[in-house]
Amino acid sequence: MTTSPLEKIIIQKIKSQGPIPFDEFMHMALYYPELGYYMRKDIKIGREGDFFTASHLGKVFGIILTKALLKIWQKMGCPDNFSITEIGPGMGYLAQDILEEIEARDFFSDIKFKYILIEINPELRKIQKQRLNKYTDKIIWQDSINKINSLTGVVIVNEILDALPVRVFQIKNNKTFEVYVYVDEKENLTETLLPARDDTIAYLEEFAPQVFEFEGYRSEINLAIRDFIKQLASVLNRGYVIFFDYGYDREEYFSPQRTRGTLLCYYRHTINENPYVNIGQQDITSHVNFSAIEQWAKEVGFNVEKYTSQSKFLISICDENLLMRLDQEGLIDKFKRLVLPQGMGETHRVMILSKD
Repeated sequence: MTTSPLEKIIIQKIKSQGPIPFDEFMHMALYYPELGYYMRKDIKIGREGDFFTASHLGKVFGIILTKALLKIWQKMGCPDNFSITEIGPGMGYLAQDILEEIEARDFFSDIKFKYILIEINPELRKIQKQRLNKYTDKIIWQDSINKINSLTGVVIVNEILDALPVRVFQIKNNKTFEVYVYVDEKENLTETLLPARDDTIAYLEEFAPQVFEFEGYRSEINLAIRDFIKQLASVLNRGYVIFFDYGYDREEYFSPQRTRGTLLCYYRHTINENPYVNIGQQDITSHVNFSAIEQWAKEVGFNVEKYTSQSKFLISICDENLLMRLDQEGLIDKFKRLVLPQGMGETHRVMILSKD
């Protein structure tokens, strides 16, 4: 098997410093400059790539979401300096759909409206700028959320949390271990178990104490989300955060029946469970523990406004006129993909936070 340039870098790092925890490996596999999956120059998202999100099912998601954004703006008292911030905008499809809808419906035309795109990949920023060239007067690009501050408006986080690096733990002989990545005698990446770090154990004691009783139980925890929520709290002065992602509450996530966790890899629209192949060429994800998000959000001053399925959220926004419009524009089948259980309706959850 051919070793990728990124795999060689990871192997050399392990040789020089010893086994690395899985979250460090995952961070390198996904975010290493120019070679990590999300940092590649040739990354493709959508039907021609490895996976697609709700925004790739035509403009129906953007149309419905824009109506929700308008309602939020009105609920906030129609502030004059309203902004929409999208984190990880990918190919720019959702931003395009929302901005087209705003323009067509003449929303926010009398205020200082800005659309902020947070994109870490320079090549994707180029694609976004080409796609959104007619809206450049309304758009601000940044490569980190830390480079903006005092936002008033809405932050959209669409399928981003699932790609933040996770730690993988395993219960063995009544002890808690973490998966570390090391190099075997044939120079292949493989796993070893080392004692879990204190904050890993603290997370499990707080959100999943039952797992200590299950011999061999293996799953993931995501502490990177806690830091991410802290960042959001520091930059959002007043407004809302909307998370879309696939995930569970703590009871579902750490169910006794789910003994191997939720970690999955996506490569050219196929799914596998081996993160040590196609390094830099495949996505690595795990489901989101929304109970942890809720608790961490409250700790930094957010209110939790809603936690529901994507199906219930989108349907709650659609009135008869909007459904009629979707039908007239030939978008009903795409709408069904977003809301039906056999599509994305029940696998994807929505959590809305607010900050006064």
